[in-house]
Amino acid sequence: MLLGARQPVPFREIREQFRVYQTANEDAGLRAFERDKADLVELGVPLRYVQPEDDDGIEEAGYLVDLRRYRLPEIHLLPAEVAALVLAGSVAHAASGTTYDEVVALALKKLAFDQPEPDTPGAGRAARAPVLVHYPRTATQTEIDERLALLEQATVNRKRVTMRYVTASSGEKATRDVDPYGLVYRQGAWLLVGWCHLRKNVRSFRLDRMEDLTVAPKPKTPDFERPRDFDVRRYAARSPWTFEIGPSVDVELEVRPEAGAVAHEDLGDRAVREPLPGGGVLIRMPCANPDYLLSRILAAKGALVVRAPAPLRARVKGELQKLLRLA
Repeated sequence: MLLGARQPVPFREIREQFRVYQTANEDAGLRAFERDKADLVELGVPLRYVQPEDDDGIEEAGYLVDLRRYRLPEIHLLPAEVAALVLAGSVAHAASGTTYDEVVALALKKLAFDQPEPDTPGAGRAARAPVLVHYPRTATQTEIDERLALLEQATVNRKRVTMRYVTASSGEKATRDVDPYGLVYRQGAWLLVGWCHLRKNVRSFRLDRMEDLTVAPKPKTPDFERPRDFDVRRYAARSPWTFEIGPSVDVELEVRPEAGAVAHEDLGDRAVREPLPGGGVLIRMPCANPDYLLSRILAAKGALVVRAPAPLRARVKGELQKLLRLA
């Protein structure tokens, strides 16, 4: 209505066209309009309120959309720019783990209008050489794509999901009920971040370790409310040192000079660092991810030494003995 108007449209005329604003209480209808107007502004629509003192050509104040700011200027792309966009779009269209194939395909068709005509000098070869991008999709990847689409809808609709989840360290399977907060792609894998009802805390779950995934019924009825201050990306990007996989234990870790960079990693807010003679660092910290700690100690080849607690030292010793038997 506003886009087609030549003059500012008063709220009186807007109210006549939209039944939702025709409330018995005029203030209620005005509040509904104000909410919709705020949504338009947030979406980037350049909405203006013009009064007679601002424009001598109008008699009544009203709303209009600044078309010069609303409509994007025409974009002229160089052949090399079109080629780069087509290549990037083709990769996005072919890559696994995306759920917007139709949108990308439409974008590629629009880009085709900027391609040179076949009868243009030098364009014949380019017209006969389409971009070909091939990503083989294994059966496992197809399953992950299906889970991704299912979890995306569950996240949007705030629906609880149930799955059988395979624990990486033990290979055990457990049924998990999760309130999905968001999906994150990190280090080559899709992660679901959400509230785990089994662990009573926020957890992240790899999609490739999920089985028998189901979504709660009644999609239009939310099962939970996502915390307003929760940042999915920040949670997914946290350091593995801070993961809460098991019970937390207090650890004393000696970092020798050859592994000095470890002392500067994100070890959590409660980590305390103490310089040692010879350039080393003693770190005291709570650890609830012993498998990760163990893997880092073994990979450091003596540059990381556990001083406490005794059970963790015994576990490191046991793993080293296993490696010696295999050598």
